[in-house]
This record gives sequence, C-alpha cells and structure tokens, in this order.
Amino acid sequence: MHAKQHINYINDLPRYGLGIVFLWFGIDKFLIHEFYVSWFSATQRVTMLLPSPDLSLSIYVIGVVELAIAAFLFSGIKIRLVSIVVIIWLVVILSTAQYPSSFPQDIGLAGIAVMLALTNVTWKNAHVDKFLNYSRIARYSISAVLILWAIDHGVNYERHIGWMQLASPMIRDLGANDLMILIASVAFVEFVLAVMISIGKVPATKYLIATTVFFVFAILILGPPANNHQTIGLAFVTAWLAFVAFNKNLK
Repeated sequence: MHAKQHINYINDLPRYGLGIVFLWFGIDKFLIHEFYVSWFSATQRVTMLLPSPDLSLSIYVIGVVELAIAAFLFSGIKIRLVSIVVIIWLVVILSTAQYPSSFPQDIGLAGIAVMLALTNVTWKNAHVDKFLNYSRIARYSISAVLILWAIDHGVNYERHIGWMQLASPMIRDLGANDLMILIASVAFVEFVLAVMISIGKVPATKYLIATTVFFVFAILILGPPANNHQTIGLAFVTAWLAFVAFNKNLK
C-alpha cells in the first residue's frame, strides 16, 4: 500500500471516532435500556422532545437513529449531509441532556462534525491540505472541552472524586488530601494541554499525543463509567491531529 493511501485512511480517524461514539450510544439504548428509561423519566426537558409518549419506545427509536448515523459515518456515504445531521443532533442533546451528561464533551464532537461537514471527504478523495485548513476547528473545540473540564474539576471536585472512586479501586484507598492533589493535578494538566493545543504556534505533536493519552486515561478513570463514550471520539481526533502536526513539521 502506498504512503498516500495510508494518509488517506488516517484522515478517516475523525469520522471513525465520531462513528464509534454513535455506535456505542446506540447499542447502549438496547443493552442498558432501563438506565435510560430511569434517566429520561427523571429529566422533564428530555421527555418534552421525545418522538413518542411511550418512553421505552422513544429510547429504542433514538438508539436506531444513532446506529443509523454510525453506519453512515463508517460507510463514508453522504459525509456532509450526515455531518450536518450530527451537528443538529448534538445541539439537541446539548440543550436537553446538558451538564454533566453532554456538556462539555459534545462540544468537541460538534467541532469534529463541523470539520467533516466543511471538508466533505473520505479516504477515496482525501486531501491533506483541505484537512489542514479546517483542522483548527477540531483543535479549538477539543481545547474548549479541556478548559471546561479543568474548571469543572475545580468547581465540582466532590462529584469527580465520587466518579473516580467508582471507576478505579486504586483511588478508593487514597486519603482526602491525596484525592484533592489528584484532582488539582488533573485540572492543571487539562488546562496546560488546552492552552498548548489552542496556541498552535509551538510544535504541537507532543501535546496532541499527550492529550490522546490523557483522553484514554479519562475514559478509564475520570468519567462516570456508564456515560463517557464521547471521550473515545476525542481520543481518535487528537491522535489524528498529532499525525497531522507531525507531518506538517516534517515539511
């Protein structure tokens, strides 16, 4: 396989990352159906926008829509149209699910979808220069997620400590002071990575690689176990941004 073909496939990472998020959430509507029934029934602003008065049926419908979006993203068919649908879908989710279920993670996903809508390319006709022109959209949206997470870790540290203790047996044994140091350290790392990525004038590759590693860490440790799928998409895109930055520095 030629190097050009490798680059074309790598340029599909944002699309695949977004597809995995929708695939996972769509499957969850069936696998942990009762969790969503309980959560939706307790959230009035969500029930007002459901497609059917039957709560259970509405969740299945949403799951089917999310699976369909994932299928289109993976297939590469009508990328611009699908990306516009994703943007609208995420805006609705941001306005209903809100904090902390959707905000700020879905801001990063929306930035990815905007970039895909503007580039409108798949591996068959990918152009690195076109991606470079719009990659800053993904970069800024991911930076925004990191900054908002950093603020949230400072303001709502007790909730984050609870989540981390649920996700990791190792953290359950830490004392109160150690937990506060850990939360402060995480917030500091998030802020530094966000600033370094958003500036863009410094060699960004190492910061993007570090952010990719951080998002993998976030998937495992930082978020609530049943509600952190968005971070997978962010990890895919930061890995792609690191590749783009590395190749740009080589030129």
